[in-house]
Amino acid sequence: MKKTTIPGLSKSRYLYGVRCPKYLWLENFRKKELRNEFDEPTEEILAQGHRVGALAQELFPGGIEIPYAGLTIEEQLQQTEEALKHNKVIYEASFQHNGVFVKADILRRVRGGWELHEVKSTSKVKDYHYDDLAAQYHVISNAGIKITKAHLVHINTSYERKGKLDLNQLFTIVNLTETVLEMQPSVEKQIAKEKKMLSGQEPDMPIGPYCFDQYECPYTGYCWRNVPEEGSVFDLAGNGVDCYTLYHEGITKLKDIPLDRVKGKQRQQVEAAKKKQTIVNKEGLQKFLDSLWYPLCYLDFETFTEAVPSYDSQKPYQQIPFQFSLHIQKKPGARLYHHEYLASPGIDPRKEFLDELLKVLPEDGCVMVYYKPFEAGRLEELSKLFPRKKKQIQALIANMIDLLDPFKARHLYSWKQKGSHSLKAVLPAFVEDLSYDDLEIANGGAAMQAYHVMCGLVDSPRKLATLRKHLLTYCMQDTLAMVRLLEVVKLKSGTK
Repeated sequence: MKKTTIPGLSKSRYLYGVRCPKYLWLENFRKKELRNEFDEPTEEILAQGHRVGALAQELFPGGIEIPYAGLTIEEQLQQTEEALKHNKVIYEASFQHNGVFVKADILRRVRGGWELHEVKSTSKVKDYHYDDLAAQYHVISNAGIKITKAHLVHINTSYERKGKLDLNQLFTIVNLTETVLEMQPSVEKQIAKEKKMLSGQEPDMPIGPYCFDQYECPYTGYCWRNVPEEGSVFDLAGNGVDCYTLYHEGITKLKDIPLDRVKGKQRQQVEAAKKKQTIVNKEGLQKFLDSLWYPLCYLDFETFTEAVPSYDSQKPYQQIPFQFSLHIQKKPGARLYHHEYLASPGIDPRKEFLDELLKVLPEDGCVMVYYKPFEAGRLEELSKLFPRKKKQIQALIANMIDLLDPFKARHLYSWKQKGSHSLKAVLPAFVEDLSYDDLEIANGGAAMQAYHVMCGLVDSPRKLATLRKHLLTYCMQDTLAMVRLLEVVKLKSGTK
């Protein structure tokens, strides 16, 4: 592909090139035809990021913002130049040097120059944040602005809200100046490298773990086009031989992996794939079944998280339960009774959630969950929030049995699971007539997103009712899935 001009770089595109040169090249020249359809951030994620950014600005009040929408780069640069003369704090200040354009989240005038603050909604400093700040420092300082310090502002997950939001506790400010300065020579080299690469043909970059660093690259559909859709070597689970090493050696399918290259559970998975085999350990399954008692209660929670806590006694990114599904079977072969709860939008759901759960759950019931640490962890948090209910909650946790255990131990394993023991992988391997494929909400992440959307539909009763229906259907499917999988365990163990 012949190119007449070399495109300029923004901070984002510079970071694409740091991660993978092919990512940057494709983003510049083949974005429209090759970018994955599913890669755009959800509105909720964007809204959360914008809220974090707006709140961080309040740490440095009284600033002027240089808008992006509706202005050319030249107009943004001109507005920034004026703001630098008259203002002590600038939000989204714009700078350009040597064909690289950046916008700084927050600049604050101090003695001897300006402090740079980059805002992230993450819970800690991550590797790519150093590249982010280093690039900004390079451009801004070379544009003639003295940067005295470079800071990263991120969410403090130890903060627990009590009353009015305390921004000084919500955020942690980390001084990264020393590292940013050390990186300046490498930034200049990286920019030159990226510009040279953009003047040439598409880079020959093999697939690797970097395809999923931070988030899935939006060009995996293109770069991974030669990876088999079914039974690929990347289905190999667990620690041991590296999947990328095998792939680059020409071993693209799981069934083609030589057995002398794998050990333990990886070998077991490969052998099962070669033979299209189901592994059954009747003794292990029976031991699990012997640990159960009636009434048998199948329980599943759904939770939401948010960067900025909305309620008292809530921390950033804390898992807040807002929904449960409960199927109860009083004795073997008896009918199932179903109970469910889904919080109304815009309320702290925790007290009502707990009250409803304790009201319908038998005190002596065997409580079956899938991945016990999740439900037990949420209940432990609720016991601290509602200490008067602690005794009941601890009894509930003590009665929990994890249906994941026999599958994780591979007392029952099908080659169709692709090495995974998640509920979404195990169910279709053993139960053909119960599927998540046709559900509007088909996983926990989608359920969380739906909850946030639901909270914005208070004035749209029809849309709200439809979304609530989808959420209830999904959560009930999780407990029905456990019912069906226990039937499979009984059948495979030989229990009648």
